[in-house]
Amino acid sequence: MKIVFYGSGNMANAIFTGIINSESVAPENIYLTNKSNQEALEDYHDALGVSYSYDDAELLKDADYVFLSTKPYDFLKLAERIRPYINDNNKFISIMAGLPISYIRENLQKDNPIARIMPNTNAHVGHSVTGISFSTNFGPTSKQEVLTLIEAFGTALEVKEDHLHQVTAITGSGPAFLYHVFEQYVNAGTKLGIEKSQVEESIKELIIGTGKMIERSDLKMEQLRKNITSKGGTTQAGLNALSNHDIEAVFLDCLNAAVKRSIELAETEDD
Repeated sequence: MKIVFYGSGNMANAIFTGIINSESVAPENIYLTNKSNQEALEDYHDALGVSYSYDDAELLKDADYVFLSTKPYDFLKLAERIRPYINDNNKFISIMAGLPISYIRENLQKDNPIARIMPNTNAHVGHSVTGISFSTNFGPTSKQEVLTLIEAFGTALEVKEDHLHQVTAITGSGPAFLYHVFEQYVNAGTKLGIEKSQVEESIKELIIGTGKMIERSDLKMEQLRKNITSKGGTTQAGLNALSNHDIEAVFLDCLNAAVKRSIELAETEDD
């Protein structure tokens, strides 16, 4: 299998690194390209063993899957450039936020199968939750191959394309939202008089351990919380204080804002 990445930024890096770490595709069969930063491509080649090229004909020849991982505003120029070299066996996978399948097809001016995915940077550690939608001409065998690729760096959530806005908010942007919460937890902890470095290390281990508890337990998070909340104890006192704030409303505002922005970006490109 030959895989090509047009764009080798942070998200693309998370994906191809995850695929390589899973050993599902040989590094030399993964081809990278970008606008002009050859030094970055050389660094990836030296570190991971991937291939790279600026020759579109070479890149697309015999390519099974072509990841469109450029910035959305760079896509039009890219589409115009690669059109002459697209062949029938190329199947496209877009990680460009806000660009619908119909828009991608219109500008590629080809009827090749197209999938849209919304991963997150947890792909670096094999735990991305990746929303995915397929064009109607994506065959079952190819679908399964793509899902297997995604499982190399996490889990796949197949949804209708218009639901990718919600997936973008919940899981695509989710790591940043959780990092922000953890930042505030660290800041609050340092105000209790403990050295910041100690608080940061302690909360880092707290987050890792809590994640492993969720991963390894069959219990819902609500029950895991209840299991460590003794009536009249310190945990209950802290939770009582939290209940004075509408935490759910805060997160709902956060997610709704992200969904709204995702829709706005899509409408801008449609125009």
